[in-house]
Amino acid sequence: MLDGWTDRVPHLHGDLATLREVAPSDVYPLFALFSDPAVTEYMAPPPPTLAKFAGFIDWSFQQREQGRGVCFGIVPAGMEVAVGILQIRFDPTISGAEWGFVLSTHFWSTGVFCEAANALAEFAFTTMRLERLEARIAQRNRRAHAAVQKLGARFESTIESSSPEGIPRDPESVFGLREHDWRNRTPDPRASAHDAAQRIRTAVEATVGELRQIDTPETVEPYPLFLFDRRRRE
Repeated sequence: MLDGWTDRVPHLHGDLATLREVAPSDVYPLFALFSDPAVTEYMAPPPPTLAKFAGFIDWSFQQREQGRGVCFGIVPAGMEVAVGILQIRFDPTISGAEWGFVLSTHFWSTGVFCEAANALAEFAFTTMRLERLEARIAQRNRRAHAAVQKLGARFESTIESSSPEGIPRDPESVFGLREHDWRNRTPDPRASAHDAAQRIRTAVEATVGELRQIDTPETVEPYPLFLFDRRRRE
């Protein structure tokens, strides 16, 4: 199942973006972009400081080396740093693996997520030899529901709104994605290549404007994080 990805994560190239393993150069861009409440509304709390974001990157490397999962950064065409994340993690309680995602609002409705998610699915089913990807998405997050269904994911169940200890939690919908359903998904109608390229250029310009100041952390503080971990949203 490992097939060498624990030693080296390949770059997955597309027309609109490239997926590559998250890197130290992504710490400040992701920290800055994830300060947007619209981005983090439905995910587990992101690292609150640059030092903790650096710790998250280090933790992601350790998880990959131990064969527990992989974390890709989404790098749009025209940029060198990530503006989003796609994660896969192994959970012994589920069939296959769990995945989660987050993307800067500048790149919503640009086609970047769909392309990146399809590249991730190809990697998961072909290289990692997974049979199923599971996404646990807050019921209120209708945008994410629609996004995974376009990939061929099917609604499977609802996770109750409280933990075994009685702690209130957001109800979550479980969507399962299997290779057969993904490969036989209905093609998503796309705008022309020119329109897509223009949307990407506009999003890149807006993002670069926010990232003119680049800070680097002076220390690294551990911060384990899986984006859709409801235990971190209590």
